[in-house]
Amino acid sequence: MNWHYDNPIVNKQYICCVKGDSRRKPITLDWYNGEWGTWSDGIGQGWLPLDTKQVVCYIGFDEIPMPENW
Repeated sequence: MNWHYDNPIVNKQYICCVKGDSRRKPITLDWYNGEWGTWSDGIGQGWLPLDTKQVVCYIGFDEIPMPENW
């Protein structure tokens, strides 16, 4: 898997490593119009932004290798 350290281009959900997250594991966040955050009740309902500087790296769900013949 190749983690990305720049900002994404496509608005969609990603797996992210976030600075200061006490769980110490990747979380899912949305990239939407140039900022990281999450939708409170689905797309178009309520956008909760996150400080972009807190996201260290990310990877798209479509970039995770699947087992052969999956």
